[in-house]
Amino acid sequence: MNNAQTRQRGVALLVVLILLVMMSVLAGRISQQFCRSLQKTRYQLSQQQLRWGIQAQEKVIGQKLQTLTGDKSLASDGDWRDPVITRGEFYTVESAVTDAQTCFNVNSLLAEEPAQSGAAPEKAQKERIVEALFARAGISEQTAQTLYGQLRDYLDADDVADGGRKESEAWAGLTPARFPANQMMRTPGEIRALPAFPAAAWPVLSRLMCALPATTGAVDVNTLAPEQAPLLAAVYDGVLSDDEAARLIASRPEAGWESVQAFEEQLLRQLPVKKEDLERSREFVSVSSRYFRVDSRATTDDLTLRVVTQLQVNSSTGDVAAWQRRYRIVE
Repeated sequence: MNNAQTRQRGVALLVVLILLVMMSVLAGRISQQFCRSLQKTRYQLSQQQLRWGIQAQEKVIGQKLQTLTGDKSLASDGDWRDPVITRGEFYTVESAVTDAQTCFNVNSLLAEEPAQSGAAPEKAQKERIVEALFARAGISEQTAQTLYGQLRDYLDADDVADGGRKESEAWAGLTPARFPANQMMRTPGEIRALPAFPAAAWPVLSRLMCALPATTGAVDVNTLAPEQAPLLAAVYDGVLSDDEAARLIASRPEAGWESVQAFEEQLLRQLPVKKEDLERSREFVSVSSRYFRVDSRATTDDLTLRVVTQLQVNSSTGDVAAWQRRYRIVE
């Protein structure tokens, strides 16, 4: 065999080796892509299975909540709060129910204010409550007043800001750019979009304010926890201190107050409160709730799905509907 044939065979062998390497790399990529597609399909199937399981469990929770229609008082330790656990063939769903009306609904600022007579009308009670909540988050009085005006501008449908300027002009030039939504808030976190809002105040306000799909702002005093006393004190701003509100919650009847009147009677007996103070804050107090939050944790062998579902109970018919869902996947 001459040298030319030897070189040809060497080149042919090198080409074959290169082709084998390329085919091996291609086969590896195809296999990897197939495994990813298979894993993605498994995740999608698991997600759908868990969503079905959560929605099926919501019906069970809804049946419990249907017994709370009308103005029935809501006991803080009632069976409606019992955890709900569902175990399927390949999944488990665990859910906890809490009252969503243990906060001040910012969307209640959209309700019309009653007309006031006199040369110097007092602040509306809603404004007093909001500014009191801002104060508890460490916001100064001047900033609180500015924030209240911006909050009203953010919610109302008109384009007129405080001072008579157009909202588009008043909010122009902000960094990052933002403008009023001119509609109800969907989540309380939207309050952080207000130009004057200090970020450091959010951890406190996130526990005191909420955004419910209604223009009422009644707080359910039957399910308030002791650490939520600042909210009750803000409802009776200038009347109750945080400590007095905490003592009132601690002395709540085991089954809760049967009515707002029963709550006010105990308030009059226990603390030096005037009847006119009660009348001013009455629309912001309730002993029942129409809004509930369900925190669900659903698991399979592949993943964990966390869902926060906001439920609304029709006080007339007892129908229960979900008005908001938020999903979070944990692999």
